[in-house]
Amino acid sequence: MEKARYNIFNLIHKALRSMLYETANLIQQTDFECREEAEHTMYLLEKILYYFDKHAQHEDTFILPAIARYNKELVDSFENEHVADHALAESIRESMEAWEKTNDPAEMIALGRHIFLTFNDFIAFNLTHMNKEEDELNAVLWEYFSDPELMQITQSLVATIPAEDLFDQSKRMMGAGNNQELLAWLSGIKQKAPKPLFDLHIRMAREVLSTKRWNAISEVLLADATVVY
Repeated sequence: MEKARYNIFNLIHKALRSMLYETANLIQQTDFECREEAEHTMYLLEKILYYFDKHAQHEDTFILPAIARYNKELVDSFENEHVADHALAESIRESMEAWEKTNDPAEMIALGRHIFLTFNDFIAFNLTHMNKEEDELNAVLWEYFSDPELMQITQSLVATIPAEDLFDQSKRMMGAGNNQELLAWLSGIKQKAPKPLFDLHIRMAREVLSTKRWNAISEVLLADATVVY
């Protein structure tokens, strides 16, 4: 069986998908006539729009330029999709801003409905977009780049993320990945990163994962550890 290649998108896409699903469920449960309840939803909605904006920016800066050397037409098509994605996000933000400015209960409810429907379009677009990236962009990356080279692109990208965002994204990736993916990720941190960073991710894993999942991972990961966690 051929060894699986390094998927530069895998864990972050899983985290983003989880955020989409969770936020969609929250929006459809929200009473937009209730200011306090809806403001909490708006806060989380703006957060996910921010993360998708940053994710597209990271791809435009680090991943697409690498691919452009070999398939400029493909890169152009994905850059255009990022523009369309940004337009969807701005449409949601416009409705959010209109909701903030009104005190008319009927208008608040109508705007909440529009936010819900537009966010559904945003979800559908991004789920398809991320699948295409993992299919079409990975095909080029795997043809022209080795796994260590792809990991270096990841490291360069991660180095630009603010610490607060990186911590939040790491927790979300921890909750979104399967055991084998998390074991590979944590093993890499254990081998290459300073011990305090590894310790931080271990604490994160114990906080985020169920006892059953943590036990399964730690049995392998910490088999030769000298520190008791």
